[in-house]
Amino acid sequence: MNPSIKRFVKKCEDFYICAEIGEKMAVGVEYADDRLTLYQYIVKGKISFNTIDGNNFTREICESKDGLIDVKKYLHQRLLLTADEDFFMIGFNSINKNVTWDGELKTKSFTGDSNSWLLVLDGKPTINGKSLSRFDYAKLEDKLYDVTLNDGVIGVFTKTCLF
Repeated sequence: MNPSIKRFVKKCEDFYICAEIGEKMAVGVEYADDRLTLYQYIVKGKISFNTIDGNNFTREICESKDGLIDVKKYLHQRLLLTADEDFFMIGFNSINKNVTWDGELKTKSFTGDSNSWLLVLDGKPTINGKSLSRFDYAKLEDKLYDVTLNDGVIGVFTKTCLF
């Protein structure tokens, strides 16, 4: 039996979230027109991003210990994904090719920005007294957000530029 990759996509107001779950040795392809992922978070496992441009081949190995990975360099490129281990990863994607975002993980309380969205990438963090779960998201306001991680992982993504 061939190893497989399952893909899931959720469209949100200003962005979309994708998730991929795959088995070791699985191979996936993303075409240039479909490649809008700006950040990847690998919940578990290890994968390789591979590109071929003319005679140039690049391979970037990423794993769960790497945190939030900026993958903007792969925007609008053909990408070959190979699974070095069983994996689960989450991607943050722009809906509009002409909009870019900055992303960062938050580990403590912070002040929000009205151009930002919060996305729970793992665990069950508590924010301002509300318990959240993976894939919960919210538009932020210009106010203080009290964070208790509870082994959770929180990403904040801020719209930065229109091309």
